[in-house]
Amino acid sequence: MNSEELRELERELVGLVNGADVDAEALSLRLHRFQTRMIPEYGAYVRHLGGTVETWRSIPAVPASAFRTHDLSASRNGGEAVVFETSGTTISLPGRVRLRSTRLYEASLLRSFSRHLLPDGARLRAVVFGPTREEAPRSSLWFMADRVVRELCSGGVWIVQNGEPRWDLADAELARAEEERRPILLLGTTLLFQAYLDRCDRKRVRFRLRAGSRAMDTGGAKGTGIEIRRKEFTFAFSRVLGISPSHVVNEYGMAEMGSQFYEDRLLAEHERRPAREGFVIPPWVRTRVLHPETMREQPGGALGVLVHYDLANLETPLAVQTEDVGALVNGRLILEGRLPEAERRGCSLPFERFVDRERARS
Repeated sequence: MNSEELRELERELVGLVNGADVDAEALSLRLHRFQTRMIPEYGAYVRHLGGTVETWRSIPAVPASAFRTHDLSASRNGGEAVVFETSGTTISLPGRVRLRSTRLYEASLLRSFSRHLLPDGARLRAVVFGPTREEAPRSSLWFMADRVVRELCSGGVWIVQNGEPRWDLADAELARAEEERRPILLLGTTLLFQAYLDRCDRKRVRFRLRAGSRAMDTGGAKGTGIEIRRKEFTFAFSRVLGISPSHVVNEYGMAEMGSQFYEDRLLAEHERRPAREGFVIPPWVRTRVLHPETMREQPGGALGVLVHYDLANLETPLAVQTEDVGALVNGRLILEGRLPEAERRGCSLPFERFVDRERARS
């Protein structure tokens, strides 16, 4: 690997993420050429497709499913700092993402999280509805939570221990925050939050957390056997915990991407304007919506397969064709679900059984 070129690209990409005035189009093409040389499997794929790459739109996208069957990382010879695996329940082999450095990944996640969950600059104690990074070392989500707590929070507690949620620990932490009248930050998967909210309803447990408390949930319930309506879900946070619906922010991301997308709710409240529909696309990411049969680009508002071009992907292909269905409306990403033939996957899936358990007890 050309280490000098890699470091130079990393420096420029971190600068772009942090707001530097960089020619993103030119950088996209340079990064693509680097990845074509340094990721043999991707280079072979590009050569097989043929054609020329003159703009970011013409950069060949890798299907997300290819991460399950091919090594698509520039990091080689066991020198990676982290290995992330995709989650799911029906595949024999998970997809893998190997990174020699997490510097760019961390710059992307911390920049987006700060903007959408901490626009007021608050430094809050976190309650993580999930496992520690040590218990889930190959999860990009729990890596993210670990970095957020360490870099942006005043401390944290993790609710899932040895694969099981400790509801008593959550109760104690929320009660302490309520008693001390200090706002807190909740992080977790949609399904694990839902399980806790169902359990609180069943036991008639209620908290009134201090104004300014907020929550980020991720994963949703699409592709599971559980129905969760977004409006009811956010209202449950208000009813059970006293957290305003404007302070419950959904996040969308993938292990194959270094960037995440967030709802506009809390940022809009901070900026004293109406929230805008959909997810905010980070400035260093471009998204296309393609017709699932013709693979032609869809007009604004029309549904199709989502393809993301993510400049936070340095050591893995920057262009990823997902199995997600959505649309672009006024520059925002609208998610509508997954392709019918897509495999069930997502960070919420391991916690689906806890929702079933709580609802069976009701």
